[in-house]
Amino acid sequence: MKKLFGSLCIVYGIALSSWFGYWAIKDNTALEQAVRAGSPQAEMRHRLNVFAEGVWFLLANMIVISGASLAMSGNKRSGVE
Repeated sequence: MKKLFGSLCIVYGIALSSWFGYWAIKDNTALEQAVRAGSPQAEMRHRLNVFAEGVWFLLANMIVISGASLAMSGNKRSGVE
């Protein structure tokens, strides 16, 4: 059961990581354009978006790591018989 749940967490985390990574890259491109254009309001908006999407990207990767830990621990016995 742990292995199945861990595998589901890995798939879910990779999907979220891909989603937030895509939007972070897209907003980073918009941020660079706003900096070149000298638009302070658009620059601040995109800076906040890139920051927030970066945080969600890292949290999604933590889900992947937790899922991998669960998937790997499901194969071992507890040692107590």
